[in-house]
Amino acid sequence: MARNGPFPCSQRGQPTDVETTNGTRVSTLFRELARARGARAFHPRGRWFAGELTTLSPGALPLPEGTRPVTVRMSKGAGVPGAGADVLGLAVRVPAGDGRGGPWDLALSASGIGWLTRMVPLPARGWGRARYGSIVPYRSGGRLVWLLAVCAGDDPIAPASLETLCRRVAERPPLLVLHEGTAWDGWRPVARLVLTARTRGPDPRPCFDPMRNRPAEVEMAPRGFAALRERAYHGSRLGRWSVDSPSE
Repeated sequence: MARNGPFPCSQRGQPTDVETTNGTRVSTLFRELARARGARAFHPRGRWFAGELTTLSPGALPLPEGTRPVTVRMSKGAGVPGAGADVLGLAVRVPAGDGRGGPWDLALSASGIGWLTRMVPLPARGWGRARYGSIVPYRSGGRLVWLLAVCAGDDPIAPASLETLCRRVAERPPLLVLHEGTAWDGWRPVARLVLTARTRGPDPRPCFDPMRNRPAEVEMAPRGFAALRERAYHGSRLGRWSVDSPSE
């Protein structure tokens, strides 16, 4: 994938000197961390899967209609080895279509589901027990909207081992339900995601970046934090490109 994302960043004025300085520091920190790890600064090790995303009903976010093939990466946030509990991650690349000029990257991490805890990354002991949230909301149509993916049927898919997950996908493809939630409303199912098979990842493997790869009418909020998060992704990419990393 090209290093420059297909969608513009949020439209606002020129950054202040403080914002520029903070952004540079964040970029440098994540670059050095990625360089030291020889992988992503966070979620350094993962596994790739082919999947299918099916929209169930229209929501606040412009998910594609019908069923689409997607690329999925499941990962451990801190890179805890083996079956140790970690902030588990679910990244989904929705391909271009429905008028979008590029892909849409959904980057979700294990979190809470309450009004406050949905913004807090939380470790989980099993892939099926985690609640995969966007952590920060999207701003769409004047509303703040969070995404949350949960395994259907209270499927534990435990422990939190990447190899356990791979075996499970081969034996019985797991189903996750994607929900939308606002600051004041409950969660509403809008799509389902099935992991159909493990893959070795596309070549070249995509750099998931939810800040750049998103529909033009959707932005991440709040804007100041989103700008710093974009610099973090940028720094992590630079650190990874500086080493020959075999990580998934």
